[in-house]
Amino acid sequence: MTTNSLTQPRVDDRQFEAVYEQYFPLLVQIASFKFSVPDSEAETLAHDVLISYLRKSRLIVELRPWLIGAICYASRHYWRLNGRILDAEAEIAADRVDPASIRILDSLPDQLAAREALECLAPRCREVLRLRYFEGWTVIEIAQRFGIKPKSAQKLISKCLRRAERLYCGKGAR
Repeated sequence: MTTNSLTQPRVDDRQFEAVYEQYFPLLVQIASFKFSVPDSEAETLAHDVLISYLRKSRLIVELRPWLIGAICYASRHYWRLNGRILDAEAEIAADRVDPASIRILDSLPDQLAAREALECLAPRCREVLRLRYFEGWTVIEIAQRFGIKPKSAQKLISKCLRRAERLYCGKGAR
């Protein structure tokens, strides 16, 4: 069934909201799992695809296939751009000695324990703890990254820490 793009009505706010709620999780999941795009970037790509849909809604004949194709294309494009950046950074970093590697044997047991604890967590908690404790982000920066208030970010960090401890201790008790 084809319709003339000029006679097809534009999507109103309620229709867009329904499409957004129905397809946003699917688009994020496709980008994250099929293309291994980091969760925060996958959400950004899904938002971009849905905005594109809003702009081009008159031209789209079948919504679901169009959205899936668009997120696949956006994910591939993401890796084309970021793959080049990562390759260039790797070449530059290969020439430098990492100061942290000088005493790596001293910190290896702690790193292994931390990595094992993080593997037990959901992706969001894993990212929150990585940003806070490994990359040194402040609570305010984490709040801005996730679009929440600082107090909520602090609660999220605490919840994720407690969850990591419970899961890690439970894993070691087996």
